Amino acid sequence: MKYIVTNFVFWLFNTLCYSQIVNYELIQSWDVAEIENIFSENAIPDYAGDINFGVKGYKIFYLTPNEKDSLVEATAAIFLPENNGFDSPILSWQHGTAVSNLSVPSAQINNQNSLGILAASHGYITLMSDYLGLGEGEGDHNYCHSKTEASAIIDLILVSKDFAESQDVGVGEQLFLMGYSQGGHVTMAAVKEIEQNYADEIILTASCPMAGPYSMSIAQTTMLNEVYPNPGYFPYVIFSYQRVYGNLYNTPEELFMPGFESLFELYDGNYSMGQINDSIWAIAESNYQITPSNFRPIDMIRTEYYNEYLNNTAHPFHLALVDNDLIDFTPQAPMQMIHCNADDNVPYENATMAYQAFIESGANTDKITLIDGGNFDHNECATFSVISAKLWFDTMLDGYESIGINETKSISKKRLKYVINLFGKIVNPKTITGDVILLYVYDDGSVEKRINMITNRY
Repeated sequence: MKYIVTNFVFWLFNTLCYSQIVNYELIQSWDVAEIENIFSENAIPDYAGDINFGVKGYKIFYLTPNEKDSLVEATAAIFLPENNGFDSPILSWQHGTAVSNLSVPSAQINNQNSLGILAASHGYITLMSDYLGLGEGEGDHNYCHSKTEASAIIDLILVSKDFAESQDVGVGEQLFLMGYSQGGHVTMAAVKEIEQNYADEIILTASCPMAGPYSMSIAQTTMLNEVYPNPGYFPYVIFSYQRVYGNLYNTPEELFMPGFESLFELYDGNYSMGQINDSIWAIAESNYQITPSNFRPIDMIRTEYYNEYLNNTAHPFHLALVDNDLIDFTPQAPMQMIHCNADDNVPYENATMAYQAFIESGANTDKITLIDGGNFDHNECATFSVISAKLWFDTMLDGYESIGINETKSISKKRLKYVINLFGKIVNPKTITGDVILLYVYDDGSVEKRINMITNRY
């Protein structure tokens, strides 16, 4: 049964923003047995953690500023543990690129949202913003625009505390942020904004940005001149930055080759990225005889415009990209970046440039880590990166014995079957370098978590 509450408003005092929940809806509940079935159906490994609580999934409508600093409604999903009996930590998940309003967390509060259910069943208050302009939110989505990405996350964090307490869920002091792909960019944007402007209101425990385009102006633009699996990302950035900055072009025809200027109408929330990609490839093949296997994002751009951008560091497009780079600050809270070196959507250089910039700016090398997930592409890298991030957070929890891995206290009378890292790969502990978490799996089904203490970071 769904319970709908309208005009349900929480004002948060002593903050610098006007965050408030407008209304909410309980979409679905799961008991422990149902969650166990979800784990089994989704092949979630046992070492992901223990199922401790039932879960309730809510759709939230809250206020956050748009690119013009006007308050608008945004939507999100919040998963709460039932009868947790303690003050829960908050875990905020930032999703990857979405164009369709049906592909965001608030539209997927069901058995397929295994991460939300998983984390809440372990005791986390789990937040999943749709971001500005997606889902049932007002306006348009500003893709990879760091300011509105950060505000959408921060405002949800602020309103979630009172909301959780109103549902009889205690809220603890710890906050964890993680996200993949665009969600990596969003996570990094939120970390920067929290640490620079919200330190008195939000204490960040740790973050895990994964496979994000942190260097929009350098590393990410290398993909313009390469065959790219998702050419629809480029117009998404262009249309978003034109809406935010207003000076990338006077008309789309100034930037786009004939045929491609009509793509704008496909970014209205009713089409998937796959459909947009197909439209782009169809235009390229029909108008320019370029097959999908040879098409590059640069093929959409007029030569004059591209040359002006390349040769002028004050070009509006270049300045917009620089404004959304996220390697120009010094993270304070522990941060673990994860990125696979064969990423075909977001170049691995985004992560290496961010890591190097952070260390050079004075970041604590004991707190900032870059993990190379190996020779996997963008999609292959996602699942084990997310599990790895969540397990890393579990190691930092204060006073929550029921959350996370069921650690073995004694290994007598059982035999070790194998040792795996957080990506699920069988490894030899003697050959591992770096301070990494390893999982020792025994023949009775128990798992022991150990941390290598060899300092040899990236």
